[in-house]
This record gives sequence, structure tokens and C-alpha cells, in this order.
Amino acid sequence: MNGSSCRILPRVLSVGLTSIWFSLLWAGCAPSPMLKYNRETPPTVLLPIGYAGISDERARFREIFCAIQQDHGSRSPDDRPCDQSLHRVSGEPVAGGKPVYLGEARLPLRFAIIPGLSEECVSGFIQPFSDARPHVASLGFKTDFIMVGGLSGSAQNADQILKAIADISLAPEEKLVFIGYSKGATDVLEAMVRYPELSRLTAAVVTLAGVISGTPIADDVPVVLKKLADLVFEGKCPPGKGRAFDSLSRHERLKWLSSNRLPDSVRYYSLAAFTDRENISLILRPSYDKLSLVDPLNDSQVVFHDALVPGGVLLGYLNADHWAVAMPFNREHPTLASTLVTRNAFPREVLLEAIARFVEESLLAGP
Repeated sequence: MNGSSCRILPRVLSVGLTSIWFSLLWAGCAPSPMLKYNRETPPTVLLPIGYAGISDERARFREIFCAIQQDHGSRSPDDRPCDQSLHRVSGEPVAGGKPVYLGEARLPLRFAIIPGLSEECVSGFIQPFSDARPHVASLGFKTDFIMVGGLSGSAQNADQILKAIADISLAPEEKLVFIGYSKGATDVLEAMVRYPELSRLTAAVVTLAGVISGTPIADDVPVVLKKLADLVFEGKCPPGKGRAFDSLSRHERLKWLSSNRLPDSVRYYSLAAFTDRENISLILRPSYDKLSLVDPLNDSQVVFHDALVPGGVLLGYLNADHWAVAMPFNREHPTLASTLVTRNAFPREVLLEAIARFVEESLLAGP
């Protein structure tokens, strides 16, 4: 590894849902339960999406995604056939064949992107959809990036989201749509519940590889490593005292969901991700292997069934790991892409445009 890679490695290891180097520290240990024996976890059940009130719109989202890819996906550096980007999971409805609109934006949508854990601590190094935002802007869709506490809990970050939206000063006709990536999804949902004035401004929330029902990885982080995170990032972002990791635990997220009802005035859309081990970046494989003890259908950070908002809309399952769906390492840090973040290529321009067009079409269709 050259000197340049060594200098930026600490930043890479801290981006994403959880600091992957935490996983590396104990990846070689004997297998043990990732979820702790805890009778405080509320009663839960794993069941098909229809029983959770989740609408299945995979077929329409696929139509939109594929139409974009076939029309101008070749302009993207990571172009690929759409069926290589979206899994066909059992039971996907048959497409209706409705034409897909590919012109200029028809609604004044404003997309606010909320990043995952530790983004604040590596500010300026990498940012979700920094490669795809100019593309959707050229179509007439506005995007904003809202920074939240890198090591803070979701309740504190909900406060920051509210303040950031107040500073944006939305035009009366603009419709606000949040895209919560990874822990950003958790932060946005907390904000919707805590601040009715914010939910009244919000037309929709899209969760991307979101930690909706928690992740066993967060339950498995030792207390000493939570404290170590504050020391490692001292001076780069405020200490969190482990609250960021606690906010992502299966125990806390399920307890939060059982105690809070999401505002009915907001529409909720979910995109999950998973792939096989060969398509997981080298640096993420230890955490993928750990999480595979729970379920091999994971993106190295979240199990596929933990990424869906109850009562929302399922858009699809992306065939990529947790970083590839949003973080453009392969374009902005090619040295890392050749050594550590080795499976990062993904048509993020197509993905972000497909999200924008699906939400726009859905809002135009009415309640």
C-alpha cells in the first residue's frame, strides 16, 4: 500500500453505517451471538411485507429504472443492464407497461440528502451522491445535502435536520423530499415524529439502505470501542458517547418503532440492498461475514428485511453493497477502489434519477 493510501485509510474506515475497522478488530474471534439476550426488546415477528402494511411497487420502480438506463444510462461511468442493478426477489409483481416520462421535472421537488454515521467526521473526503446530484439537477430536481452529527444519536440529529430546513427557506410551491441514507434514514424518521411542523412541510421520505429496524452490528459494538470512536475523531466531530451506535441497535430501533407512529401525511418509500460476498468490497467483507451469521442477504451493514419502513412502499432491492449504492469511492478515490473499496461501481446517476421520477409520478397521481 502506498503512502497516499495510508494517509487516507483512517477516513475510509470511518465512513458508512459503522466504523468498519471495529468489525476488523474482532472478525477473527469465535462466532458468538450478535444480538444480546434482552427481554426489553418489544414483541416482534418476521413476516411478508403485506402483513406489515408495505405496498409492493418493485415492478413500477424497475420500469422507471430500466427506462432511464436504456435511454441515457450509457452516459454514466458505471452503466450496466438494469437487471444487474436490481434483484428480482420472489413475488415481484408483473410490470404494467405504463410509459415512463423522461423529460424535465414536472413538480418543484427539493430533495434533502441525509448521510450516515460518521460523515461529519470525514467532511470533505466523501459524500453520498456527490457524483449523481449534478445529473438530477440538470433535469430540474433540486438537491441539498444536510450534515448531521457524525457520532450523535438520532434524536439530536433530528434537531439538526429541523434547523437545516429552516435555513433553506423553502419556496411556497416547493415539495420537500428527504433521502435518508443508512443512519440518515433513522435520523429523518425521528425528525418526522418529533417535529410536526417539519412533517407538515414534507411530501415524502425515501430510505436508502436505511437502518429502520436496527442492525445486529450496532448491538455487537463493545462499550470500549464506542468510547474509542470519540477519541479517534477528537477535533473532527463532537463526541457522541456511543449514542450513534445505540441509535442503530436492533433493541433501540424496534422499541422506537413500537412507541411511535409515523405521520400519515408523509409518504414513505424504501430501497434495500444486498449482494453476494464476491460483490462486497474487500474492506466490508468482515462485517458482511459477521452479519451473515444472522442472514446472508445483507449489504455488509444492514439485513435486507431491516431496511423497510412499516406501512410504506417497497421500491426494490439493489444489487450492491452498503457503500456502492451512494458513496462514489471508485470515482473520487480510485486508489482506494483498486485496493480496499473494490466493489464500488454502481449507476448512481440512474438510481437517483429513478428515485426522483418515481416520487414525482407518485405525487402527481394524488393520495
